[in-house]
Amino acid sequence: MNVASVWSEQLEAVVSGDVALETPAFIYDESGIVRLLGRATDIRERTGCRALFAVKSFCFRDALELMVPYLDGLAVSSLFEAKLARSVLGDRGTVHFTTPGLRPRDAEELARHCDYIAFNSAGQWRAYRDALHPSVRYGLRVNPGLSFIGDARYDPCSPGSRLGESLASVAQVLDEPDSVSGLLLHTNCDATDFGQLEATVSKIRSSLGNRLEDGRLRWVNLGGGYLFEDESTGDVPDFTPLYRTIDLLQRRCGLETIMEPGAALIRAGCYLVATVLEVQTRDGHRTAILDTTVNHMPEVFEYQYEPDVLGHRDTAEWACTLAGCSCLAGDVFGEYRFDDPLAVGDRVVFLNMGAYTLVKAHMFNGVNLPTIYALDAEGNLITKRRFTYDDFASRWGA
Repeated sequence: MNVASVWSEQLEAVVSGDVALETPAFIYDESGIVRLLGRATDIRERTGCRALFAVKSFCFRDALELMVPYLDGLAVSSLFEAKLARSVLGDRGTVHFTTPGLRPRDAEELARHCDYIAFNSAGQWRAYRDALHPSVRYGLRVNPGLSFIGDARYDPCSPGSRLGESLASVAQVLDEPDSVSGLLLHTNCDATDFGQLEATVSKIRSSLGNRLEDGRLRWVNLGGGYLFEDESTGDVPDFTPLYRTIDLLQRRCGLETIMEPGAALIRAGCYLVATVLEVQTRDGHRTAILDTTVNHMPEVFEYQYEPDVLGHRDTAEWACTLAGCSCLAGDVFGEYRFDDPLAVGDRVVFLNMGAYTLVKAHMFNGVNLPTIYALDAEGNLITKRRFTYDDFASRWGA
């Protein structure tokens, strides 16, 4: 049976209530994730570029185990993530690390779990260079000062950004004896225009001159921030600029080339299902209160992100606000329109929930975290993790 048809049938059953599950429920679609990983596999096979998955976007262990055979490794940003990545990978791939704030007490242990460490600043590099582990490949994060994002909250290259060193500073570091062997550039967010990556690499080459090509560098990590398909339509972007960029770095500069997507490989493969607890009408305004909360997808509140909801149509007749069940006044997902009215007990499915949801979710107000389910290739829902009062109480010493 076609994977898409398996999921559509299962999703219909979930929405209708025919499938037993506890809500709120977080569902990761194994076949959907493998399909997304296929985009990375295509790029790897066509170019020889190595593909990692950025664990910061999603770190549920069973799903990572599913993903690892399709990847060259995992990218991490903390000691805990590094330990998780190494325990999942074993010897099946490499662990790449970077962080804006490297704690001295973590440095030695990080070197035991990581194969590549990209320092966020020249100051970090100089502070730790005399105590480095010889088996680890060290690099420096670059901020080329070329912005493509209008919202500075998402822009790694905004003026005064703490993420990476300027090109002038990178050049100075590269001119030091026994310098770093690689560069990390993570300069975009949710972009589908690979021409922006090509322009970024062009600026770096122009500024660093022959330093990219004279043999002092061995590798370059292009970071993440780019999507491999439009999450609403499934349309595939033009990869030609990406292919040209990788070819240039590998053939002209002789560099091992790496990329570390996060959302691109997980977001569209996951769903959050909630149940309608009440439908209110106040001052002529209709609100459906759900048994989930923006605290299960905090970027709704942090960045005013409005999630996609199954069944919403801009031209549908029945309108309402979808809101969460916490006492936070701003616990609101947004305004949605449906062909049929929502009623108490109905299920609401949020789409594209894979990235930056579970990893950020918390239990404010004591509202329980979503139960985690896997949807397997046969369309079966498998309970993977159920949270209880003990999980809540243990955080507070009870």
